[in-house]
Amino acid sequence: CVVVVNKWDAIEKDSHTLPAMEKELRAKLYFLDWAPMLFTSALTGQRVESIFAIAAVAVEQHRRRVSTSVVNEVLKEAVSWRSPPTSRGGRQGRIYYGTQVATRPPSFTLFVNDPKLFGDTYRRYVERQIREGLGFEGSPLKLFWRGKQQRDADRDLARQQARGR
Repeated sequence: CVVVVNKWDAIEKDSHTLPAMEKELRAKLYFLDWAPMLFTSALTGQRVESIFAIAAVAVEQHRRRVSTSVVNEVLKEAVSWRSPPTSRGGRQGRIYYGTQVATRPPSFTLFVNDPKLFGDTYRRYVERQIREGLGFEGSPLKLFWRGKQQRDADRDLARQQARGR
């Protein structure tokens, strides 16, 4: 995903215009805070050629597959910098491991002790660490948080189905 802002030639500019405009647009497009932003002018051709180069990078990131060991290195470093939250009852969230389960968009399953222990703030932090650590700056990500009970139930169901055959 690339955010392209056209008609850049029609705006009166000084040295503060670009950063101010980008800040304003990022505030409005907060859900795309990870996407590269490019200011262009189709009339003058300013930065039009670079659209395709940036889009090609975004497509490559969208299709990228990363090994489980690399995902876990990034998760380990993220947890070492900022520990998972602790609930009021004293239980602390724990990430056992993560793996990439799909591409287009890149999707990751994180196996944790209890998904309810991870609030939105920490989930965004982990997503940002995965995005930056694995080079997915131009692609949306999907994160699935699977708890230990859910994982055990899925494993037991698979065993039952295997016995029934």
